[in-house]
Amino acid sequence: MYKYKSKCRWNMLIHLENEIIEIRPGELFESKTFVNSRYLQVLSSPIVKKKGRPKKKVVKENKEELNGSSS
Repeated sequence: MYKYKSKCRWNMLIHLENEIIEIRPGELFESKTFVNSRYLQVLSSPIVKKKGRPKKKVVKENKEELNGSSS
């Protein structure tokens, strides 16, 4: 979740997540989506986890084939 603080001098209305939200000067609020506004200061943003490389599959071989003996 994103956390914001209002830098505006007056109340403002923002349309977020199919709702209209009234934000007062200096008010802190949270939103699931990113809001791009010059009147809002982003305090924190969600941590994005990086996915690692996929692990290689281990191929199992018969021990008889490794020893060189065949029947």
